[in-house]
Amino acid sequence: MNRYVIVFIFFCGLPYQLFGIQVSNRTHQDIRLHKQLVLDSNNHRNEEQLLQFIESTMQTHLIPGLSASIVKDNNIVWEKQLGYANINNDIVVDENTMFILSSISKTITATALMQLFENELFELDDDVDDYLPFDVNHPDYPLVPITFKMLLSHTSGIKDNWNVMPYYDGDSQLELDYYLNEYFTPQGEFYNTNLNFTNSIPGVNYTYANNGVALIALLVEEISGQSFNEYCNENIFEPLSMNNAFWFLSEIEDLNQVASPYQFVGGAGDSCFAIGCGIYDENNPCFCDSACIEYGDCCYDYDDVCGTDGTGSSPENLIEYQNYGYADYPSGQLRTSSNNLAKFMAAYMNGGIYNGVRILDSETIDLIKTIHYPEANSMQGLMWYYKNENGRNLFGHNGGDVGSSTEMFLSFSDDLGIVLLTNSNNYNAMIQIENAILDFAEETDFMIAGDVNADGYVDILDIVTTVNFVLNNEYSSYADLNSDSTVDILDIVQLINIILN
Repeated sequence: MNRYVIVFIFFCGLPYQLFGIQVSNRTHQDIRLHKQLVLDSNNHRNEEQLLQFIESTMQTHLIPGLSASIVKDNNIVWEKQLGYANINNDIVVDENTMFILSSISKTITATALMQLFENELFELDDDVDDYLPFDVNHPDYPLVPITFKMLLSHTSGIKDNWNVMPYYDGDSQLELDYYLNEYFTPQGEFYNTNLNFTNSIPGVNYTYANNGVALIALLVEEISGQSFNEYCNENIFEPLSMNNAFWFLSEIEDLNQVASPYQFVGGAGDSCFAIGCGIYDENNPCFCDSACIEYGDCCYDYDDVCGTDGTGSSPENLIEYQNYGYADYPSGQLRTSSNNLAKFMAAYMNGGIYNGVRILDSETIDLIKTIHYPEANSMQGLMWYYKNENGRNLFGHNGGDVGSSTEMFLSFSDDLGIVLLTNSNNYNAMIQIENAILDFAEETDFMIAGDVNADGYVDILDIVTTVNFVLNNEYSSYADLNSDSTVDILDIVQLINIILN
């Protein structure tokens, strides 16, 4: 009898809790759950196997920390955090841990520019000189305009001069506009006709250019009248509830939330692992991808060079670096968590909308997906690009930097996407993990935690259903939110918290 009384009293208070001041402005779509999801109980064994594989791969290849999210049917259906954000300080990776995205950051920068395109503030074939405070001209082809479309597709003829692109401990000491003005203006501090530009006419050949992306960010500033950081906060991060997304370390209150970068240095296998080669596979212990052919020792003398366990280095050679920055920061410096980035990816998967908020029109996303210069690069869209991996046609971007390997790719045909962030430079080991997660995602049925009646929403109807389970002393894995093998008042409390939060 007490159980019935408690449930009745608790249930009577629900209207105030669910529809009172705290949530009075929420629409039905606003209270849908998009983050906290669980697996169908029939697939727990598959998840256990996946986690065992990830943990063993991380251990073998000395990947300190990892955070992963799966997006399916426009929802974040699964996420896991493993390992350490900082080994020496014993800080584990959690859902709020921010990793440097490296070049995945470029997709954010491109999105900001394409929002301004939607507002009809420029055309993709416009000369960028018409919008900048200085001219950007290829020294060999000064009369050929460099367009927005060229910058977005890496066909502008701009090249990265690594002699003037240093890493800083902390944020860069140079302002974006100053750095780019000195890089592109003749007689500028960082100007070099041979090293800053390719020998190709703009719009013809593909050359991946970080400074071209930095120029996109400056265009955002000039066209919008806002700082790039401010623009992204107001138009991308806040609308998508990306609460852990920062361009600058100086804006992060608790730096313990930032994963420290770890890099293999020294040791016999450094030549392999500096570029992510020499991945150990018991069935193919001499694996090297096409990017590593010039490093013949990775394949021809694997055991001696890279170690029989495939690590290529001992833990003593895994060196912690300071969190860093650089002047061209919009090309790779964004730090965020995997679940925050997954919200951004989910918007692209859903025609520009996530959780009822639109950041781009579907027509704009179609433009981003289009190969505009197929003769230059048949896989390159507007900043985002395609890749074929394990029989999958994926669309997204990766990232690699000092102590960083990251992936954000989606499959439109399967309505499936993955975000994978690590604080390690072992890129190929991360790809093995990515493929395992994608296999798992394709084979697994996911359910929304709290969606007890399986209608795709988490709302008061689910509470009614759960109360009926309690009153009738019935069990359902969908209603057992705290996984204690019973459905009781505690599950109702957790369900209410899910809705309110």
